[in-house]
Amino acid sequence: MAEKKIRLEHITERVSAQNYSCTSMVVTVFGDSVSQHGGWIWLGSLIEALGLMGYNERLVRTAVYRLVQQDWLQATKIGRRSYYCFTDTAKSHYEKAARRIYAPAYPEWDGTWTLVSPVLVPEEKLDLFRKSLMWQGYNTLFTGLLAHPSSDRTSLNETLQEQYLVGKVLVFSATTEDGSSQALLKQMAQEKWNLEELQAMYQQFLDFYRPLARQLSQKALPAQLSFVLRTLLIHEYRRILLRDPDFPEAMLPSGWVGLESQELAKRLYRQLVGSSLSYLQGNLENAQGPLPEPTASFQLRYGGLG
Repeated sequence: MAEKKIRLEHITERVSAQNYSCTSMVVTVFGDSVSQHGGWIWLGSLIEALGLMGYNERLVRTAVYRLVQQDWLQATKIGRRSYYCFTDTAKSHYEKAARRIYAPAYPEWDGTWTLVSPVLVPEEKLDLFRKSLMWQGYNTLFTGLLAHPSSDRTSLNETLQEQYLVGKVLVFSATTEDGSSQALLKQMAQEKWNLEELQAMYQQFLDFYRPLARQLSQKALPAQLSFVLRTLLIHEYRRILLRDPDFPEAMLPSGWVGLESQELAKRLYRQLVGSSLSYLQGNLENAQGPLPEPTASFQLRYGGLG
């Protein structure tokens, strides 16, 4: 579709071809949009918004039901209408992911690794803890030792508090100034974090969105289409980031396309955001009526939306 005019059917075809579940797309809509406009949305509005992407009412209702059962959404009923918002657990997950999704640039690295050993984590909590760290970019360096090349422990500390694991996990900071060790760590990281597969995912992302960015630089899209494309953009970018260890440039292979992908996502989001807000606030509702203005923190995404 490189030179075709962007149309709604191109988005629905993409969603169908990639087989994105309605449940995961609902999470994206809440995280990217609803959470920034008061947090609550009428189910009828959610059905309308997801319908633009090819999901029928039955699929949306089933997805919402599942997310309530999984403690991702909570509901309230006013009259005959049902309204939904993120649970506290879901908000916490979203805030961790948002730090990475809407980051203004790749983080600067001081050469420090954070090492985590879950020595006293009960067996029944171990899988959830490891999965939480994987989403933050950690991976198993050796048996019983997870690692990430960063000194930032914000999300790690939040996870320890939320899962009641403070005092049950050993956390180390480590550096190496030996050149051969640094080279070996870089080689191990590329193998253990499967950067070759990640590179291919980023390349597919670029192949799809580069042509769209060229068109958007020439002409803005209608509000409805801007919202749909913005949602798909973040959905696909988020799926890649969940696999991305967020390595600093020093740990990445030369010509790493993740850097270009981040810049493209930032540029496209800024191009789409104004028109997409017109759709969100003009068509979707919560219990008080049309969705309110976005939060102040929304304007800080990607270093400032302008």
